[in-house]
Amino acid sequence: MDQGSEFVKDELLTWCRSKGVQLQLTAPYSPSQNGVAERMNRTLVELVWAMLADSNLSMFLWEPAVAHTAYLRNLSYTSVKPTAMLYQAWTGKRPNVSHLREFGAPVWVLLQGQAVQKKMMLKSQRHACVSYDDRSKSIKYYNAATKNILLS
Repeated sequence: MDQGSEFVKDELLTWCRSKGVQLQLTAPYSPSQNGVAERMNRTLVELVWAMLADSNLSMFLWEPAVAHTAYLRNLSYTSVKPTAMLYQAWTGKRPNVSHLREFGAPVWVLLQGQAVQKKMMLKSQRHACVSYDDRSKSIKYYNAATKNILLS
């Protein structure tokens, strides 16, 4: 990794050592020394462009699009490890992918918190799926009316 101050912190260094991760720092302003990571960044960016173009969602959603893409890449096979997905190689468990949705896919979110719901009123609203939250087994969705990303 480069020698950015966000990376060279005692907390990160301690965590990496505890996980058996050996850090190698590159010279400042020399991304060519970190070709594998730079190539992955380029791959992620190209996939994000394609996903945003296909979904017709705003470019300001690039951040959840990157998170979504990285999430999918970690659940995919690679030429480096053709017999196991990256998640499987890291955890030793085969991932469950039944929850996966296409970036920008329509999702219906149940309306909650209303005191009295009329019988014939909608009980849910349509939004766009933009990512996942594994900690709560939720999806992140984009609410175009409020321009917010929320969990459900």
